[in-house]
Amino acid sequence: MRWDATRWNRARLIELALAAAGLSGAIALNSWMGGVADRLGQRCAPSPDLLLSFLPRVDLRVLFVWGFAAFLVWAIAAGLLREGRRIAHIMWLYTLLIGLRSVFIVLTPMRSPVGALWVGGDPLFDAIGRHLTFHNDLFFSSHTACPYLGYLAYRDAWVRRVFLALSIVLAATVLLTRLHYSIDVFSAYFITYALYRFERRKLRAPYRRLRMRLLGFLLR
Repeated sequence: MRWDATRWNRARLIELALAAAGLSGAIALNSWMGGVADRLGQRCAPSPDLLLSFLPRVDLRVLFVWGFAAFLVWAIAAGLLREGRRIAHIMWLYTLLIGLRSVFIVLTPMRSPVGALWVGGDPLFDAIGRHLTFHNDLFFSSHTACPYLGYLAYRDAWVRRVFLALSIVLAATVLLTRLHYSIDVFSAYFITYALYRFERRKLRAPYRRLRMRLLGFLLR
């Protein structure tokens, strides 16, 4: 019995390590593709946006940086405290989301909207954020999509409501600061939901089979 428990704990650690490696790879790919989109976007003209033409421009750059930091803290804390056995799968979902966005941002290299408020100068952004987001990595909004995926993926109702609130607040933030076009924000909800449903219907079973085979090989 003790051997079985030890083997189970080892399997969970290996699964978490593999999930962390996949998520790190997706973040690295997103950073590289974001740099490409940023350089390409500098040659483009800003696009018209009907909604932005009516919305006021509001300086919410602090909320842009620290609101996303709050999402990360909430996602990690809720994962550790409420989703212990599902952390690896949740990380897999974020790997898919970030990997998909890495492809999309180079397919739509648009220049930032007119009047965009850049967030350079914030200490948290200068230390970490500048490696994760760029001036012209626009489609689709990760500030909107990442909390919304938390709303879909986590199980506790009150945890999910916090994720949804964060997603709405950050969606409004990136619009009012002109850091995204409206299509970047609203499409984030549709793409994230479609990805979640596709993973659930088509990828989850193959993912579990591959996970079991890989763990069985590593634990031999």
